[in-house]
Amino acid sequence: MPDPIDVTDELIRAALLAAEAALDDGQYAASVHHSVDAYRRLIALRPDMIVAARLGHSFSPPQLGQTPAGIGGQSMAAPRPWPSDHGVRFSLQDGETPELTFAKERFTVSEAATYFEYTLDMALRAQRR
Repeated sequence: MPDPIDVTDELIRAALLAAEAALDDGQYAASVHHSVDAYRRLIALRPDMIVAARLGHSFSPPQLGQTPAGIGGQSMAAPRPWPSDHGVRFSLQDGETPELTFAKERFTVSEAATYFEYTLDMALRAQRR
């Protein structure tokens, strides 16, 4: 099972550990803020790990003799875009620095867990590449 302790970047790991602790303590807004801090650092270090929303659900037709994998032609294991529909919006304009903006300040356990798990997954994917 993925664990923040496995993240090699010290600052990302610390932010994810803080996000996990806040999640465990029922401090969901604090958890989301820590997850956002970790994701901001990740994409600053590795902008290639950004999955643009317009590409996240794209359909690539299968090559001759192949069948599409997963939903919409993507593998189920493929990374998804930042979950902007949970209260923290991700925007990326051509040539600009990506922005993460809070649309609200109160979060549920499932929203906080979504951001934590997404950021941990992307941090670990970045290490494998």
